[in-house]
Amino acid sequence: MEIQPSSQLGLEEVERQSVDYHPSIWEDFFIKNPPVSQEKLVMAFVKLRNDELKTEVRKMLVDATDTLQSLELIDRIQRLGVAYHFEKEINEQLLRIHNTYFDSNDLYAVALHFRILRQQRYYISCDVFEKFCEEKGEFRCSLSSNVNALLSLYEAAYLSLPGEEILDKAKIFSKPLLKTSLCNLEKHLAMMVSAALDVPLVRRVDRPRTKLYLSIYKNDSLFNKLLLDFAKLDFFILQTLYQEEVRSLSIWWKDLGLAKCFPFSRDRIVELSFWLISVHHEPFLSRVRNMLTKLLALLSLTDDIYDNYGTVEELELFTNVIKSWEIEAVSMLPKYMQPCFLAFHKTINEFERELEQEQYSFRVQYLIEEIKKMAQAYYEEAKWSSELYVPKLKDQLKASLATAGHSVISCASYMAMREDIPENLFEWVTSMPAIMTSSSLIGRVMNDLASCEFDQSKGQVASTVQCYMVEHKSSKEEARMKLMEMVEEGWKIINREFMFSTISIALIQTIINITNFNVLVYKDKDHYTNSNTIMKDYIMDVLVETVELDL
Repeated sequence: MEIQPSSQLGLEEVERQSVDYHPSIWEDFFIKNPPVSQEKLVMAFVKLRNDELKTEVRKMLVDATDTLQSLELIDRIQRLGVAYHFEKEINEQLLRIHNTYFDSNDLYAVALHFRILRQQRYYISCDVFEKFCEEKGEFRCSLSSNVNALLSLYEAAYLSLPGEEILDKAKIFSKPLLKTSLCNLEKHLAMMVSAALDVPLVRRVDRPRTKLYLSIYKNDSLFNKLLLDFAKLDFFILQTLYQEEVRSLSIWWKDLGLAKCFPFSRDRIVELSFWLISVHHEPFLSRVRNMLTKLLALLSLTDDIYDNYGTVEELELFTNVIKSWEIEAVSMLPKYMQPCFLAFHKTINEFERELEQEQYSFRVQYLIEEIKKMAQAYYEEAKWSSELYVPKLKDQLKASLATAGHSVISCASYMAMREDIPENLFEWVTSMPAIMTSSSLIGRVMNDLASCEFDQSKGQVASTVQCYMVEHKSSKEEARMKLMEMVEEGWKIINREFMFSTISIALIQTIINITNFNVLVYKDKDHYTNSNTIMKDYIMDVLVETVELDL
């Protein structure tokens, strides 16, 4: 590819958009405040006690023989965020349960059985709920007073596959009843119902969900102090690890100096660190979090250059330089763009050198190709914006599913993992398979619904909302409703692909976790761009505020 520089780019005065993003709310907080415990003796004791309790919890899990008790214990272990310690034991229990005949007239038990098994890819037919319906197929009114059963049914319904109408009816039946019950419930149950109505369990990210349930579990009817003590210690140990990671990444970002070079961009290194903690919370995925936080920081900056600052002529040049991926081409760019491309090139090269030691350097080429695809899609959107063009929804999605970033984040996640991943899986994840298409659609639409008015006020490309409105001559509310129907169908496709895929649960779960984080970050508002409210509270909960330990 021959790249032709423009002698005028970056030299003439250009009228640019004005975007007023708030500055970093964290500044040097994680640099100046060391992890909650740097005392080696204290941490050694905490880890020793944690190992002792883990042995006891494992024994509880292995010794459980009653089906309902086993399911309830697994459910609590998962909610408390410690299931990653017991994957083998949980799978053995669920295989036993799946192979055992289970019949119950208790809606709570049937729904819990259905949800826990489906979550771990053990297929259960939705026909198990037919016994709770009248002849016309509606759920029996006599079930409306049992809040625990309604909550269990409601949570289970969000694991529906395309065409499972009975689970759609389960949501319609249980949701209003749960809403009206809230004012009459004990505090801990009200918190669980309220949380489920806000975001159902299977769409929540791990660490915020864990922190919430730590505060609820002590009032649970199945409370076990040993399990709570273990979960608290585990949360504390991971929190200290995350704090050190965020501190290291904050220093990296500050030393890079890009926030000062690009004052029009969003300075969000802590929020991006939290993003990756939410997607990959396990301690052994530290390298994944490190590499992906760096990648996303650079992608976020690139996004802001395309959206908020570059002219179409500059962006065409920027796109061609990225697609060439040649360090020599940087001289063709306007001076203000050069630090971004140089940092990108240097960072990806560092990834490659580290992975080369494990014979995984081939993975980096897949990531680079994804970055090139994303740059091309950014450029397509920038051209539409400059021309005030409103494309057909199908054409808009062709570009915006790429700029949603789910494909590049998933590819980069696989790239950074230490486990052996065959090359054909990189071919698969970068081919926009059905689960990726649905994940990206959900992320794009949730983003647009949360931020379309702000984006339109600063002249950005028409969102999916505007595209649908123009194409179908509909109102904004009609467009929103139709797009949310597409989102819900997307979730069902994700559930189907997860259930019947031959790819490992861990790799598929990465895509689901990315999708789940979009529910958090784009719920009602763009909490990444506007990170000084709900996002700040989540980060305080997970990274700053300590849990009370009982040592």
